[in-house]
Amino acid sequence: MSQHIETRKRLKGIPSISRFDELLEESTLSDLDKQILRLHYLKDKDFRYIGDVLGYAEITIKKRHIKALAKLSDLF
Repeated sequence: MSQHIETRKRLKGIPSISRFDELLEESTLSDLDKQILRLHYLKDKDFRYIGDVLGYAEITIKKRHIKALAKLSDLF
């Protein structure tokens, strides 16, 4: 769990949108997972809002977020 916390801190600390997008493009994340991360970290939207916008349950968005963090932790 602490690995996810560290990855979240690093994502929040990325200084520019372009660097954030570069990191996502370097990853193997699906377009949906990239969209979830952009909405959450760049637009500061919560998981319930993201689920409503994308047509998924909040718990589904949370699970995808955790899996995406695990994949991204390898890039840091």
